[in-house]
Amino acid sequence: MSAKIKRFQPKDKLVKQQDLLKLQSALELFPELNEKKVASLMWEAKKQAHLHEETKEGKPFIMMFSEQNTLVVRWLTANSKRPLKALELWAVLFEYVNYETGQIMLSRQELADKLEIHLNHISNIMSELESINAITKEKEGRGVTYYLNPNVGTHLPQPHRKEAQSQAPKLALINGGKE
Repeated sequence: MSAKIKRFQPKDKLVKQQDLLKLQSALELFPELNEKKVASLMWEAKKQAHLHEETKEGKPFIMMFSEQNTLVVRWLTANSKRPLKALELWAVLFEYVNYETGQIMLSRQELADKLEIHLNHISNIMSELESINAITKEKEGRGVTYYLNPNVGTHLPQPHRKEAQSQAPKLALINGGKE
């Protein structure tokens, strides 16, 4: 018989987790709400409660497709105007992705602060990543929302993963401006 290790949580953390589950359940009663805004709200609530990095089962993970990730890393190394910062940004994006939606939850300014580089450099690197379909973006008014391409990395369970991957653009690596 094998022993099972149980991680004990402080009571206040357990209460916050339960409150967040109640909030999520309440929001699910309103399917007409914007799914992205609900996901952003839940992410922010978890972040404020210092719960964004953990679930009941432990720290969440992103399933990386090693071949796709290697292609992105090699492309950034060879083609980015700022290859070291581009690689650092690529790694940071995985730390701040909403596991349920694939949305990158930090703003460009927050990313710039984390990497200690100018905001324009973040925009340029994100454009580089978008040009090869490693990430996608959606414009919302003057703002931009970025998403990790599920063909590169995802946390979605199998049926949802296959659907998201079929709808996502294929990774397109460009050599010398030619596809």
